[in-house]
Amino acid sequence: MPDVSVIVPIYNSEDTIAVCIQSILSQTFTNLEIILVDDGSSDKSGNICDDYAIKDNRILVIHQPNQGRSRARSVGVENAHGEWIFFVDSDDTLPETAIALLYEKTDSNTDIILGNGYTLLNEHRDVIPISNFRHLAVRGEGTIGVPWGSLYRKVIVTPYLFDLPCHIINGEDYIFWLRLVFLTDRPVKIVYQSVYNKGEEHTSNIFKWTADYCYELNEYRKSAIPQDQYDEYLPDMIQDRIANMFAVAVCQSRKEWKNSKYYLDILCDMKLLHSSFSIKQLLFLHLPSLKLRKFCSYISSKT
Repeated sequence: MPDVSVIVPIYNSEDTIAVCIQSILSQTFTNLEIILVDDGSSDKSGNICDDYAIKDNRILVIHQPNQGRSRARSVGVENAHGEWIFFVDSDDTLPETAIALLYEKTDSNTDIILGNGYTLLNEHRDVIPISNFRHLAVRGEGTIGVPWGSLYRKVIVTPYLFDLPCHIINGEDYIFWLRLVFLTDRPVKIVYQSVYNKGEEHTSNIFKWTADYCYELNEYRKSAIPQDQYDEYLPDMIQDRIANMFAVAVCQSRKEWKNSKYYLDILCDMKLLHSSFSIKQLLFLHLPSLKLRKFCSYISSKT
């Protein structure tokens, strides 16, 4: 039986999938299986996967109609035999020691090993109590908000983590983490080295954030947090909701979002917490045109 199941959701990735697979096959940690889920690709991705499966018996290829990345990951988990789960996106690659570094941290009292820990700017512990880590997850700090680059004990990677409508294609990874961290009470171990090479991002670069979309996403955020702990995590949720609001502000006109339930709910919760937008944030949100907000956002991203 493999110790680790590596799951790769694939959709029209013929230009990158071979390099991705090769980086997994080149791992110094070898007791693994590779589950390639071809999610209805219309290019040569599926054929490339089948060719690799012929060459290496650790590879299983699953072909299915297009159902979205979350469902593809879930199908991969359903077919996994390893005790531990590791996700890779089809346009990314792994350093050759990635899985070995993560697996070294596994023990009977750990369910999550987070990779790329250097992205946690205010945390330098090798082990983080789950009570502290949950706050980091709700804030979406570092790479906590993405499923790739970390190792998860299979028993906590349940179908519930992926149960989202197909139209939720941005922010679904964040919901995955929120649900995950409330399914275990065990501390989280951290690997601070880089264990993942991110390829060119596609979905987030073309996605248009709207106030309605963020409102729906926030409903999933709230439902992931136990109701009796909601007040404890409200300040953390506000941070991420504000970040989403700024994304909306560079995609929609002020007229479209200023009276939206999403924006008004943020203002209401900030009032409850006796907090407010900074002067800089207010100036940005009140800029008179969408083009001006886009320009300021671009300048800010370059400084």
